[in-house]
Amino acid sequence: MSTTTPPSPAERTPGAPPPFPRIGLVHDYFSQLGGAERMVFRLATMFPDAPMFTSVVDPAILPASLDPARLTTSRLQRTFAAGLPLKALAPVLAGAMGDIDLGDLDVVLSTSSAFGHRIRPRRSTVHVCYCHTPPPFLYRRDEYFASRRLLGSTTAPILGLMRRRDRAAAQGVDRYVANSSFTADRVRRNYGIEADVIYPGIDTAAFAPTTERSGRFLAVARLRPQKSLDLAIRAANQTGLPLDIIGEGSDRARLEALAGPTVRFLGRRSDAEVADAMARCVALLVPGIEDFGMVTAEVQAAGRPPIGFAGGGTIEIVTDGRTGFLVSERTSDAFAGAMRRALDEEISVTELVGSARRFDIEVFASGLRRVLADAVDARPPRGTTTLEALPTDDRLDR
Repeated sequence: MSTTTPPSPAERTPGAPPPFPRIGLVHDYFSQLGGAERMVFRLATMFPDAPMFTSVVDPAILPASLDPARLTTSRLQRTFAAGLPLKALAPVLAGAMGDIDLGDLDVVLSTSSAFGHRIRPRRSTVHVCYCHTPPPFLYRRDEYFASRRLLGSTTAPILGLMRRRDRAAAQGVDRYVANSSFTADRVRRNYGIEADVIYPGIDTAAFAPTTERSGRFLAVARLRPQKSLDLAIRAANQTGLPLDIIGEGSDRARLEALAGPTVRFLGRRSDAEVADAMARCVALLVPGIEDFGMVTAEVQAAGRPPIGFAGGGTIEIVTDGRTGFLVSERTSDAFAGAMRRALDEEISVTELVGSARRFDIEVFASGLRRVLADAVDARPPRGTTTLEALPTDDRLDR
C-alpha cells in the first residue's frame, strides 16, 4: 500500500489493444465492509490492472485476493492508522481526496457516498462517478443528525460551505451513474445532474436455494441506527417469532438492550455462512430505507423472500406478494404483520431467483462497460449545469 504516489500502470501485451484505456478506481474509504466496498472489490476483479485510490484503508477488511500494493491512500492514512476515527477526519477528507495524485490515466471510475467524486483527475482524464447516494450528512441533515441535534445545529455553517463545494465538484464529473432510480432522483435534486442507473451486481451463483428451513427470520446489516433494526427487533418481540441478526456495528449495545428472548445476535459471519442462513430462513427483514439494498436481491437469489418498506430502492427489487413482501409503514406493527404473512403465504422460488438474476454481476459489468465506453467516445461538455440552477438549502432532500 502506498501513500500519495500512485503505482505505475501494469504493462499490457504488446500489440494487444486494452478493453479500455488506462483506468483507475477510486473509493471514499475502506474503513468498513459494506455493500459499497464489496462492489469495489468486484470492480478490482473486473479491471485487474487498474490502480486504486482512496482516503484511508483498514487492511483488515481487504480481501485476500486484492494486492494491497494496488492501493494509493491520502495523506490522512498515517493519522487514521494511528487510531484517529474516521468521523474525526471528516472535515478534511474531501481536501485529502483532492490532493491525491492519480498519475496519467485515461479514465477514472469513482464510487461515492461521501467524497470519492472529489478526486481531481487531469483535464484530459474522463471521470465517471458511480454514486451510492449524495453524502447524507450534507443533504439529509434531519435524518443524519436525528439523535445529535445539537451537533447538527453547531456544524450547520461549515456543512453549508461543504455543500457548495460538493456541488461544484459534482459538476466536474463527466458522467454520473446511480445505483438505483431512487438514488438517481437524489442526484437530480441535489446536483441538478441526470444519472444513468446501473444496479450493483450480486453474485447470484454464490447462493443456492434449499428446501431446508431454520424456522427463523433473518436480518443481515451493519448495526447502525440508519438500518432501523430496532423495528425488526420490536416486531420479533411482539410476535414472539425467532429472529437472527448477522452483523456488527456501533448500535449493537442499544439493539441488544431492546431484544427479547427470541432474538439472537450472531455477529459477523463469512459469506458462505450468510448465504446458508439466507437459504434456510423464513424471510429476510430489511427495515431501513435502502438506496438499493444488495441483501434484498441476495436473499431472492437464495430462494427466500425479503420483507421491506415500500420505498427507497426496495421497491425496485420487490413486487409485493410475488418476489417478497412490502410494508406501507415503517412501524413494528407493520413488520410484525408482514412476518405473519410470510409464514402463511408461500412465494415461488423460481420467481425469487428470476428476480435476483436481473441484478447478476454480469448484468452489472455489461452495463458499466457500456457507460464507460460511451463516456470515452463522447465526453460530455463540463459545466452544463450552473450552481445557480441547483437546489437552495431550503429545498434539500431531507
